[in-house]
Amino acid sequence: MEDNTILIIIAVVAGIAIFAVAGYHVARFMRGSIKISLPQTAFDPGSAIKGSFELTTRKAIEGKQLIVSLIGAEITEIRKNDKTETRRQEIFRNEKQIEKERDYQAGFVKTYEFEIPVPKFNSPEFLNSPVGSAIASAASILTNRRTRIEWKLQARLVAKGIDLVGSKKISINPE
Repeated sequence: MEDNTILIIIAVVAGIAIFAVAGYHVARFMRGSIKISLPQTAFDPGSAIKGSFELTTRKAIEGKQLIVSLIGAEITEIRKNDKTETRRQEIFRNEKQIEKERDYQAGFVKTYEFEIPVPKFNSPEFLNSPVGSAIASAASILTNRRTRIEWKLQARLVAKGIDLVGSKKISINPE
């Protein structure tokens, strides 16, 4: 009987967690959306990412700032006894502010153009940065680990309440 009680408690907690996550996404969808458009998704180091995004609001939003970010995350997979553990750590972020604080009315639709630079991996500034040292250490890791960097472009309306976010995975070519 005790085993059944534990299973019921686990099922209730899991159900509440699923409901909370679904509720958050529905609430964010009801506020509006951001859709990113890029003419390409692969970029060379030292180049610039040029694109646009469309911000659509369904409800009035108190915006704190509208930003575009290039984000790099180091993904490390470690093998231990036939199991793989995955760790994710943000190691690079370059943000560009598109708009400062302002209010967006319900039904607002606007397309914003942006340009954000891609880091040049061989530059001294990059090699001495935290992301440069992470890449250098990743190259010297033993064979039971596999490390890669995943890149994404993100547009975010930082707002009172729930933020609106749109993102797109990209790749940066090796030098």
